[in-house]
Amino acid sequence: MPQPTQHFFESQRLRLCYWAWGDETSPPLILLHGKRDHSRSWDGLAAELSADHRVLATDLRGHGDSQWAVGSHYVFADYIADLVALIDEVCGRASVVGHSGGGLIATLAAGLYPDHFERVAAIEGTGTHLQRLPRAEPDALRAWIDHTRGLAARSPHPMPSVEDAAARLRRGNSRLSEELALDLAAYAVRESEGGYEWKFDPWVDSRDPVELRPEEAPPVWARVSTPVLLLMGEDAAARGIQSPDDAGLFPRGRAVVVPDAGHWVHHDQQALVLRELRLFAQEPA
Repeated sequence: MPQPTQHFFESQRLRLCYWAWGDETSPPLILLHGKRDHSRSWDGLAAELSADHRVLATDLRGHGDSQWAVGSHYVFADYIADLVALIDEVCGRASVVGHSGGGLIATLAAGLYPDHFERVAAIEGTGTHLQRLPRAEPDALRAWIDHTRGLAARSPHPMPSVEDAAARLRRGNSRLSEELALDLAAYAVRESEGGYEWKFDPWVDSRDPVELRPEEAPPVWARVSTPVLLLMGEDAAARGIQSPDDAGLFPRGRAVVVPDAGHWVHHDQQALVLRELRLFAQEPA
């Protein structure tokens, strides 16, 4: 398997990490993970896709080897700014594949900065990630302050081993093999006093008191001029969490429901996802 090289760039005074696979002269492809995940979660797909692309998998702020946004919050506008900064830094224009919250970041960014994007694929990247938050009325503002203050009381709970972290990942996704879970866990944790702890910042659950709402996303998506592919797990579609109908929110969108897959579609059915991404890359931009 091709081994990546680690790089860093700066966005909003934060030092952020990305890993790169493939020839620097190949078309750029950026991979974005979701909340509480990390860039090396893409290793399997990145190695395969690097045959035809310069693949860059970035750690979102507060995740992996990227700097934590201490004294701030983790909101979609900041994640979008980071993605645009990475594209400006390395290539000027790129295709992007995002999972979960990473898919939402990619689709929103493509609507706001269409000249930066060649095409966008979102794996489980619409649906539930936009919360129906109330406006900043007195009770809502008080609830936000209480939630934010509560985050300060959180402290990491050390795990005795990487194997224990892998077991926790498998409890979250029973389709993961022991080998894949162990590979994912190896890059998801760091050594700490008493064992190991997750790399992500416990404050990634923070948010602005007024965040983007579901009804505010479609006008942004309507501005996406590039092709959009939505990949969703059959389980999520069946439960109404993700809908193929979401493809209609994009001028050039289409959806594929991947059988026998949950939220982690690229882990549950890597070969099928790889096939769909390769077909998507052949479509006219």
